Amino acid sequence: MCDTLGFLSDDAYTFEFTLSENPAEIQEQYFPNLIDAAPSVGEVALFSGGIDSFAGAVNDIVQNNKSLLLVGHSGATKICSVQNTLIKELKERGYQRQVSFVPVCVSNIGARTVEHTQRTRSFLFACLGLVIARMAGKDRFTFYENGVVSMNPPVSGDIVGGRATRTTHPRVLRGLERLFSLILDREISIDTPLQWMTKPEVVLLINNAGLPDLLPMTCSCTRTHMRTTAQPHCGECFWNCSAACRMSSRTRFSRRLLRWRNR
Repeated sequence: MCDTLGFLSDDAYTFEFTLSENPAEIQEQYFPNLIDAAPSVGEVALFSGGIDSFAGAVNDIVQNNKSLLLVGHSGATKICSVQNTLIKELKERGYQRQVSFVPVCVSNIGARTVEHTQRTRSFLFACLGLVIARMAGKDRFTFYENGVVSMNPPVSGDIVGGRATRTTHPRVLRGLERLFSLILDREISIDTPLQWMTKPEVVLLINNAGLPDLLPMTCSCTRTHMRTTAQPHCGECFWNCSAACRMSSRTRFSRRLLRWRNR
């Protein structure tokens, strides 16, 4: 755990484990919507409601004809509504028999937030995926995540170290696999089918599945508190990318990104 989480966020960790005195209350507080998973599902995958998770899900459902049990985590009601809307749309398009959805809410109710960056959030998501996968009798689950962003190569000195997270870096996933396998005494696998795709290739999966009209309903923005109906994304990542391109070389590409952000 120390090695994997340390590489994930570039922080140093130590752990002390104590026996829970009241586990029933913990489940009611952190997992109010946890339900039994249907054992008949084909595969288990994490579903955030962002472009990557939606693209991977529709590609497996429509193109690969798989049945999926999607596990969604939401610490905010705004993201919960995004996930529910996309699941509803898929079911209304005729895929209700191939889609099952387990929403899970993990939030510190009444506790003061000390760490805002959530750099180790993929550890939480992987644990949720593992729990639901085992409930469904599976020894593997899927992360639909675009590789370049999730590995977070240090493109500038400002995001080195603790300012970045390697969400689904291969080393992180292999570490989680070893950890989970040791805990359960069985071989656990984590798949990342979008790992080596570019973002345009990921978006094309939605188009190829015949569902491009659902793309605007996704939300990949991490600043959920800024989300509104008129502005579902904050636009900061587009701005930062265009600014970096503009500083390094004044190309047409950087100007296009800047115009896109100003729209």
